[in-house]
Amino acid sequence: MNDETATSASDRTSTAVTTGASGTPRSDRLTAPRRVTIVVEGCGSATASIEERVLVALERAQGFGQLRGLPRRLPVGCRRGGCGICRARVLDGDYRVTPMSRAHVSEADEAEGVVLTCAIYAQSDLTLRLETPSLGKTKGPSADQVFG
Repeated sequence: MNDETATSASDRTSTAVTTGASGTPRSDRLTAPRRVTIVVEGCGSATASIEERVLVALERAQGFGQLRGLPRRLPVGCRRGGCGICRARVLDGDYRVTPMSRAHVSEADEAEGVVLTCAIYAQSDLTLRLETPSLGKTKGPSADQVFG
C-alpha cells in the first residue's frame, strides 16, 4: 500500500538522459522540477519545487525575508508529520500528502484541508493559513494570539 496520497493528478517533469558514443550519460534536455508559489495568508509567499516539502520551502523563504508577516519564527518541530507544530489549512491548490499523525490531524480535519506542512508537497500554487495545534498550557502568548 502506498504511503502517499495525491489530492490531484501529479504532472512531474522528467529528465531525458541518453548515452553518448563513449558510453557516458548525456542529457539531451535538462529540465528542472516544476516550480509553484505558496502564499501564506497575511505573511508573504515562497516558491517551491513540486518535489520538496512545503515546510522546507517556507523555511527557505523565511530565511530570505519573504515571509515578513510572520510574528515570529516559523513553527517547526519533528519535520516528519509526528508533532503537529507545523499545522496549516490549505485554502486553495493541489498537494500530495505523506503520513501525518492522527493525534494532530484527524481524518475529518484532513478532509477540510488541515495538514502538516512537513508532510505535503505542493502540486500547484497553494494558499495556506498557518494554524497551531492545541498543546495544552504554554508559556508566553497563546498560539492563537501569535498565529490566529
